[in-house]
Amino acid sequence: MPTRQTRLRGRHLLADPALNKGTAFSPRERRELGLEGLLPEAVETLETQVARAWACFGGLGSDLEKFRFAQALRRTNSTLFHRFLADHIDDLLPIVYTPTVGAAIQRFSLDHQSPSGGVYLACSDQPRLEGVLRQAAAGGAVDLILVTDAEGILGIGDQGIGGIEICLGKLAVYTLCAGFDPQRLLPVVLDVGTNRQSLIDDPLYPGCRQPRLQGSAYDAFIAAFVAAVQAVFPGALLHWEDFGVANAHRNLATYRHQLPSFNDDIQGTRGVACAVVLAASRGAGVPVEDHRIVVFGAGTAGCGIAEGLVRLLQRSGLSEQRARGRLWLIDREGLLLEGQTIASPLAARFARSTEEVSGFERDADGRIGLLEVVSQVRPTVLIGTSTVAGAFSRAVVERMAAAVEKPIILPLSNPTQLAEATPADLLAWTGGRALVATGSPFAPVLVDGLERRIGQCNNCFLYPGLGFAAVAVGAREVSEAMVDAALEALAERIPGSSDPTAPLMPTLAEVGSVARAVAEAVAKAAVNEGLARLAATPAEAIERLDQASWEPVYGAVEAV
Repeated sequence: MPTRQTRLRGRHLLADPALNKGTAFSPRERRELGLEGLLPEAVETLETQVARAWACFGGLGSDLEKFRFAQALRRTNSTLFHRFLADHIDDLLPIVYTPTVGAAIQRFSLDHQSPSGGVYLACSDQPRLEGVLRQAAAGGAVDLILVTDAEGILGIGDQGIGGIEICLGKLAVYTLCAGFDPQRLLPVVLDVGTNRQSLIDDPLYPGCRQPRLQGSAYDAFIAAFVAAVQAVFPGALLHWEDFGVANAHRNLATYRHQLPSFNDDIQGTRGVACAVVLAASRGAGVPVEDHRIVVFGAGTAGCGIAEGLVRLLQRSGLSEQRARGRLWLIDREGLLLEGQTIASPLAARFARSTEEVSGFERDADGRIGLLEVVSQVRPTVLIGTSTVAGAFSRAVVERMAAAVEKPIILPLSNPTQLAEATPADLLAWTGGRALVATGSPFAPVLVDGLERRIGQCNNCFLYPGLGFAAVAVGAREVSEAMVDAALEALAERIPGSSDPTAPLMPTLAEVGSVARAVAEAVAKAAVNEGLARLAATPAEAIERLDQASWEPVYGAVEAV
């Protein structure tokens, strides 16, 4: 770790989370940096500080208390925070990221403290966004901006500027899993208003208490933001997060070729789901091209997954038309059908003709529901992105399992209470035959006297390595081939790809090595496509990954 120089002294230095080492400052550093009298006598190691944090963390009651403790640590000592996460990943990741971050976002108006570490860009800032971004970066280099407008948070919808918490959480995961330097990451929330009336009426809500920008006004604000990013941070990766369905797809399509740009809800969720389907297919001995797939939930995630599966089926030898014919999408109005009013153009591409479903039974409102689709289609894969708790009922699952030897069932909605089914029920209703992965963490399930760990389709297994590689090699854009390379690398690391009784995701303890495998595959793909500005060969790409990696260890701090 190189020596860091600073003009800060005393309390001002201790207030800088990037430089603060707390009790780990050496006697010499304390003298030269004006810290004498501000710290206890003992000079401690980072390991001792982590042990103290862990002891305190273990004494806390609720997950929200633990979340607040972790955030306080992040605001005061960045190195200690990230080392604490790394040493206790199984316990900390569900706290700083999903599912606990969802509850924290809902309490943002009550719990917000400044400074939070986030950047808040309001509609009124539009004429001066470039200057505001420069000020927020404080002269530091930025490699990645994680931005949200918080319209579609974690299955809980519009949360206003509380969405900054998901940005902070996901950036912590970037560092934890892939080795990003946290000082080169920027969390941004675009405060374009909120359509949640309870926030508008709340005198404690610190954001813009007005309805969301719509139409051309919204698009103009996004265009101004992207232009400011390009001017202030040329070459930086822009990670879009938790935008509403229509805006998410339109923003990605508009800007993905203008600057390195990636949407985790669309491409990350889709990549992880496709990796699981690919691995489960290999484990079950079923060719990918033979699958019949039902996706319950036609929002951002569901449509993104469906498009990814089309690509996966095409790479297996099917034409695009035949690949799309293998997918059946269902939303709140039932099976998507031609002639319906379908808000998302992407979802409309999966609408079935009335002739195809002439033999399907409809309910009193003319809709074709999930049970009827499962009965008629006899799917081999059932994916849930609906946030409709319990949607995969016993009747649905037993009907599916009656026609398929090893049904692949992925209830991916989160938080946990919104999952379409529990793994315990899915395995019980299929006699232990189902290949199951979930979107939220679940406890292991006992099957025939043996404990079966349930794989969590956590995007942390894909997006950190993908983003890290794109930045390290200076990718001009994030191409579909790079996403394909990421999901293929992940699929190879999934235990269930060789054993149908094994989990359909690695353990969280393996997330660092998985992220590295993903990063190497993505970096090489960028080189092969001619998109890497900083690497001309695969060997140079790997070298760039090594050079860019950051670790949470203390270095010397020197007064200047």
